[in-house]
Amino acid sequence: MLWLLATIVSCGFLHPFDVTEYERYAHAALRAPLFHRFPLEYPAPALAVFLLPFLLPFSYPWALAVFAGIVFLFLVTSYEGSGVPGMDADAARRLIAYLAVGATFLLTGRYDIFAAAAAFWSVRAAAQGRWSAAWTWSCVGFLLKLFPAVFWPTLLIAEWRCHGRVPLRRLAWMAASVLILVGLPALFNEHAPLNALHYYLRRPAEIGSVGAGLSLLVDWHSPLVLSFHSINVVNAASGPITIVIEAMAVLGCVWVWRAQLRNRLPLEAVFLVTLSLVVLGGKVLSAQYLVWLMPLWALYRIRPLWLLAALANVVVFPYEVSAQSFRLVPTHVFDVTLTLAFLARDVFLAWGTWSWLRSVMVEPSSPTAVAGGP
Repeated sequence: MLWLLATIVSCGFLHPFDVTEYERYAHAALRAPLFHRFPLEYPAPALAVFLLPFLLPFSYPWALAVFAGIVFLFLVTSYEGSGVPGMDADAARRLIAYLAVGATFLLTGRYDIFAAAAAFWSVRAAAQGRWSAAWTWSCVGFLLKLFPAVFWPTLLIAEWRCHGRVPLRRLAWMAASVLILVGLPALFNEHAPLNALHYYLRRPAEIGSVGAGLSLLVDWHSPLVLSFHSINVVNAASGPITIVIEAMAVLGCVWVWRAQLRNRLPLEAVFLVTLSLVVLGGKVLSAQYLVWLMPLWALYRIRPLWLLAALANVVVFPYEVSAQSFRLVPTHVFDVTLTLAFLARDVFLAWGTWSWLRSVMVEPSSPTAVAGGP
């Protein structure tokens, strides 16, 4: 029912721009000469997902929704029977609850569920001690959406602790993934390999990011500019604030990996907190990024602050409706309100993650950290 509601909302009412972009990139890739045109803001291997809807005999948005639904079904059913504490039917229900509250209109209107599922299956395999499967899924997720690369240090440390030696051969997995990401498009178009990186570096702070919200508080009259397919805050403070936040996120990840080495955190918790830092630390925090976190949130009891973050995530919904369904142009006041609402979401996310982190941290001598249970 969640999938059906998400599909009706996305395909019947919103017609999201992102799906239009996926279709445009897919058609461009199939024009002669084949595969010489690649996405600007997405990794080149994401074309594999963008081309999938052409296999079904109906419109692109509905076909994408079908494939997203298949992945969603496999994701939900992969909790029960895993043999990992906390990965059970109750966790699957919690995932559905989080998605229903904060991502109904994103579930089939974006392709993030593909990468989020790959990231979760990497965590699941690592918790089961299936290291090759964990690395495989993390590499698949990396090729689709980049963010699962943050799991690689955690996987290296965990496998090292499991076998008592540094898994140097996994460096080859990392190198091969980067080679595919960069080398595959380079074979067809020498200008395409670093498209996603260049796109990210050029764009300003997107309104959903922590940096954008804080810079708006510093300069209340900051212009909000529609560019790079999003609304962005442009002022003198946004650049320095964003750099500081990104640096803090990197330092936070280093601290977490150090805590992992000292047995202070269960394995699943390390995955979740590092991914949360990546989400909060970037200069782009689109609404769909919470879909990356929700499969890992579901491993723990429902936390009110995470639920509030999910609820605040839907504030983009009236923007989508007014801008696309009713052909209205939202005012500057509306855009400012939307930015502040996203900042509240980010505060809920950070606060909820911090309070949860304090509850799962254990002393170095605790057997829970060694076992890796939630």
